[in-house]
Amino acid sequence: EHLFYKVVTPSDVGKLNRLVIPKQHAERWFPLDPCLRKKGRLLSFQDVVSRELWWFRYSYWSSSQSYVLTKGWIRFVKDKDLQAGDIISFER
Repeated sequence: EHLFYKVVTPSDVGKLNRLVIPKQHAERWFPLDPCLRKKGRLLSFQDVVSRELWWFRYSYWSSSQSYVLTKGWIRFVKDKDLQAGDIISFER
């Protein structure tokens, strides 16, 4: 089942080491208990091509009011050689 896709932005692959998940998709598909927003939680995703499992910290940054994938993200960017303009698809 296709959930959503995201066009990767320059800041998603830049020095901030995070992927912003659009709010409407974050709240619909990855609801985060308010008490876990700051601390976050670990989410796993599987690459459909390589079948490799990837783990990311998922949290809410109140300063920018953004839902983000952080820890593990930069390794994924480098491993997949992601560039701004690439598309990431989320499915389940």
